[in-house]
Amino acid sequence: MYLTKYVMECKFIKHGIALSYDQVVKPCCAWKLTPDWSQENHFTKIDLVNWHKSVQVLNAKTQLDDNKWPAACVKCKQFESIGRSDSMRGNSNSGYVNYKDDDITLEIRPGNVCNFACQTCWPAASSRVAEYHSRAGLIDIKSVNSTRIDNFDFLLPVADRIKDVILLGGEPFYDKSCLKFLTWSAQHLKSNITMFTNGSKIDFDFLKSYPGTLTLVFSIDAIGLPAEYIRYGTNWAEVMKNYLAVKELTNIDVRVNITCSVYNYLYIEEVINFLSSNWPSVVSFGKPNDSYLLESAVPIEHRVDMIKSLERAISIIVNANIESGQQSNAVNALTANITNLKSTLWSPQDYDQLCDFVTRMDQVKRISINDYCAALSKILK
Repeated sequence: MYLTKYVMECKFIKHGIALSYDQVVKPCCAWKLTPDWSQENHFTKIDLVNWHKSVQVLNAKTQLDDNKWPAACVKCKQFESIGRSDSMRGNSNSGYVNYKDDDITLEIRPGNVCNFACQTCWPAASSRVAEYHSRAGLIDIKSVNSTRIDNFDFLLPVADRIKDVILLGGEPFYDKSCLKFLTWSAQHLKSNITMFTNGSKIDFDFLKSYPGTLTLVFSIDAIGLPAEYIRYGTNWAEVMKNYLAVKELTNIDVRVNITCSVYNYLYIEEVINFLSSNWPSVVSFGKPNDSYLLESAVPIEHRVDMIKSLERAISIIVNANIESGQQSNAVNALTANITNLKSTLWSPQDYDQLCDFVTRMDQVKRISINDYCAALSKILK
C-alpha cells in the first residue's frame, strides 16, 4: 500500500507576480524580502516570462513540496498556526484553483499618492502618511522607498497570461499612475481586477463600463467618528454612501478588509454590526507590523473592555446569516486577537512609543484623539 505524499502547495509560488513599493518582484505581497532577493529581482532586471523558473522561486517550491516553510513565508506560517485558512497561501489555493500552468495573478502598486493618512499605514504606501511622519520627525522623507510606474509595457510579454490583477495604491481612484494602469489594462488585458480602496473617490462610470470582472475591497476599520480618526481623511457619511452604492452594482464583487490594531479593538464590534445584515462576499482581517500598534502596547487593566467588545463581535457573527467559511474565518481572526490580549505581556516600551506616536500625529494633523475616540484615549498617558 502506497501513501500519497502531502504537498504544502501555494499557487502564488507558481503563478504570482507581486511588485512591492520599490518595484521588486516577489510571488505575493506577504513574501518577506531579503537584501539578495531585492537586488536580483527588480522588475527591470528580470525576465518575467521565465521568472517562475528561476532558482530562488523553484527553491521555495521545493521546500513547500517537502512540507517546510520557506523563511520568506513567515506571515502565512503565523496565520495557519492559529487555524486561519485566509492566509495568502490559503487564499491562493482557493482563489486560483482553476489556473492553468502559465496563468498569472499580478499584484501591482503603480504609485502611492493617497488622500488619507491612516494611523496604521506606512510611508511607502501613502504619500500623505509619509508627509505627516516627516513633519512629526519620525522619518526623513527622502528615505521613503516607493517608485512610480507610468509605463506598463514591460508587462506585454505576459499580458495574455494575466488572469487576475490586484491593484494597490495609494488610493487607486486618486493616484494618477494607478489611473493610467486602469487605462492601460483596459487596452491590453482581459483580466479580473481587484482594487483596495478607502471608499472616498469611487469612479462609478468606470465601474459601470469596465467589461471584465471587478472586485472592490473597502478598507474599513471603524465607523463614525472613530473611522475619521483612525483612517484620517475619512468623511464617514461619504464612505458609507459610496459603499452602499457600490453594493447595489450587480457587476461588482464587494469585499471589506479590517486592519486590527490597538486603535480599533474597541470599535471592531461596530463594524461587524454594520456589516452583519448584508455581509460582503469576503471580510478579511489584517494587522500592522509595528508592535506598538498591537496588544503589547495595551496596559493589562485596559484589555478587559477590548476583550468583551471582541467577544460581542464574535456573537454577532455567529448569529448572523453568513456563509460558513466566512463565518469561521472571521471568528478565528477575532479569537486570535482575544487570545493575544489575554496572553501577551505588556511592554512599557511599546506603550511609550504608542503614546508618543499618538501625540505626534495629533499635533501635525491638528486633531485630538479625545474628540474622536474617547474610549481609546483613556488608555493613553
